[in-house]
Amino acid sequence: MRVYRLHIRPGAGQNSFEYCLKQQVLGVGWQVSVKPKEKLTWEQYEKAASKASFGPKDISRVRYLHDNVKPKDLIWTRDKKGKYYLAQVRSTKGNRRAESAWEYLDTPDGREADIANVVRCRILQVPQADDVTGKIVACFRPSRTIQSISDETTVLYSQLLWNQLTGSEEYKLSQIELWDIFSFLDAETTEDLVFIYLQYNGWIVVPNSRKADTMTYEFIAIHKKTHNRAIVQVKSGHTQLATDIWGDFEEKVFLFQAHGHYTGVPTANVIQIDPKTIEQFMASEIEIMPNAIRRWIDFVAKMNLAGA
Repeated sequence: MRVYRLHIRPGAGQNSFEYCLKQQVLGVGWQVSVKPKEKLTWEQYEKAASKASFGPKDISRVRYLHDNVKPKDLIWTRDKKGKYYLAQVRSTKGNRRAESAWEYLDTPDGREADIANVVRCRILQVPQADDVTGKIVACFRPSRTIQSISDETTVLYSQLLWNQLTGSEEYKLSQIELWDIFSFLDAETTEDLVFIYLQYNGWIVVPNSRKADTMTYEFIAIHKKTHNRAIVQVKSGHTQLATDIWGDFEEKVFLFQAHGHYTGVPTANVIQIDPKTIEQFMASEIEIMPNAIRRWIDFVAKMNLAGA
């Protein structure tokens, strides 16, 4: 299965999203004028669309939906107020064996909402804003209508969240053999975790310093009592983090590698944060952890207990 991010007509009104919730569908526009007695096949839609005034780029979005989105896939979307939703794609109506979930749904309300090319879904609102990881939020920044989210930890988190929201085990996460909490946190979430840890310990993070184009560090922090400055570098996964290249910085340097993969001899201004220190911090201060992290903490604890 795959995970996607879908914008529901970002420039349109809320009625497009309300239509999707009411019909339990997600999709895009690009209606065609032909109205056959039976539902359009993909070939019929393509033929009708070729006669319409759509550009190739518009049709490519519909084709992407048709060619890629399958039953059991998960789709992240959000409404005009910024509330997030997670949807599971269902089979086309009356055809549970269809490989493609695409359907041309022509209704008066759908035409008003400009939603015609759809996949049927079960759509659930995500309970709280911090149930959404930083990686997922970042995927909504591009304006492209629909895109896949290939990040493995995001796919696993989407499956975990769906299982927990539905009280089911539709996605077999219990087959994963490695129960290391840091294996389930994406780069953005790991950075958030270190951000919280430093703030808890008196370091005030400068929000504007947290830019995606910063080449060598994630953000700048200032200690609220000593007023010392620090820069922070965070690496998730198994990417090694060099400790001996920071001697030119006057600031204190905090380094965190999620699995302790440090190389070199650290200079005097460098502090290596041990992953066990962060694990202990998560355990002792679980009430201030974002929900996206707490869900993984509970899951890992459960799996480790089951395997003990």
